[in-house]
Amino acid sequence: MITNQEVKDYLEKMYGNDLYKEMEVSEQDKLIFNASELLKDNYDESKLSVRVVALQSLYMLEGEDEEYSKLKRHGVKSYSVKGVSVTFEGTNISPEVVSILGNPKNNKATVGRLI
Repeated sequence: MITNQEVKDYLEKMYGNDLYKEMEVSEQDKLIFNASELLKDNYDESKLSVRVVALQSLYMLEGEDEEYSKLKRHGVKSYSVKGVSVTFEGTNISPEVVSILGNPKNNKATVGRLI
């Protein structure tokens, strides 16, 4: 089982962790918890590592800082303001995590037929 302290230690070593370091300790714990839970919803827990939880945490933090995460959570597929347009594709999972673990599991039910 991955602990918050292991993820925090890993995040401290990562480049681009300025937003993370500025957070209160309780907010860091919440971020790590949310990243872990999102990954558990989409991958088997046995596949998760400290690295992927840390990568997902930074991805979520960057998205919140740029306010894109809020739009994606509300199902917005494209957004335009003052001549700048953004199109959202994929899931809320970091592309780096997807490249490490593969595509998230499909939680959709299927119907089959026995012959």
